[in-house]
Amino acid sequence: MKTVIVKCSSHLAIYSFLPYPYVSEPRVDLWGRMALNPNFNQIGQAFVQQYYAIFDNPATRGELAKLYNTEQSFLTFEGQQMQGTAKIMEKINSLTFQTIAHSVTSIDCHPMFDGGILVNVMGQLKTDQDIPQSFSQNFVLKPSGDSFFIQHDTFRLVIHNVGAH
Repeated sequence: MKTVIVKCSSHLAIYSFLPYPYVSEPRVDLWGRMALNPNFNQIGQAFVQQYYAIFDNPATRGELAKLYNTEQSFLTFEGQQMQGTAKIMEKINSLTFQTIAHSVTSIDCHPMFDGGILVNVMGQLKTDQDIPQSFSQNFVLKPSGDSFFIQHDTFRLVIHNVGAH
């Protein structure tokens, strides 16, 4: 399965390269309400593959900005919250590692009633010469026209420091 990126005005659309009707606008029921996206799993899986490929490459990391919305995106990184593409990219660019590699061990995708997709990722990341560390990251992909943007992004290293709370 090939992943393609469709550039839109303020974000990128990430889709699995599948024939119609897999890539389609969110469906609407008889009462005009958004319906569950039947392709939530394929879209979520393709998104995760593309997101970490962009993030792990220093030459393309700046392209992550296109996945977020200027005002409607939120990031919580290790408990620190920020809103909007500029603040999110400021945080990502402030991370001190020289190299990073994400190794995804599980992806769980759930459809949302507004046509969005909730994506839960677990895995390990390795930065520079450090030992690998487990992480958990959750995304809410919000539909916008015929594509999606990251509305919510929550990242945590999985560190079990019981005495801290």
